[in-house]
Amino acid sequence: MKKLSLIAILALAISANAAGFTGGQAPMNQGGFLGPRYGVNSVKAALSAWDDTWVEIKGKIISQVGHEKYKFSDGKDTIIIEIDDDDWGGVSVGPDELITIYGEVDGNALKANEIDVKRITK
Repeated sequence: MKKLSLIAILALAISANAAGFTGGQAPMNQGGFLGPRYGVNSVKAALSAWDDTWVEIKGKIISQVGHEKYKFSDGKDTIIIEIDDDDWGGVSVGPDELITIYGEVDGNALKANEIDVKRITK
């Protein structure tokens, strides 16, 4: 029984140490790929992309066209985007402000592709 308790304490100590406590200092950068991300980054590409393709596009919201629906342009092409009320994240945007939208293509055979926006940054 003592041996089992000792093993349990040792395992707990090792796992606590591996949990990431840094003693008040920020952890080192874990690294990763710094090039282009997966998905599309233009309205033109989003208009012809498969359903659920990830998008990250810089542009401007031109106008509101319906409830939670907006016309978005990257300066070359336009697309309809849907931004749920709870996905604005406190960001207020005017028609002259450059933003980045992150989301997924919402496409089907009956209508032009749209983008379901999940996050917005200025």
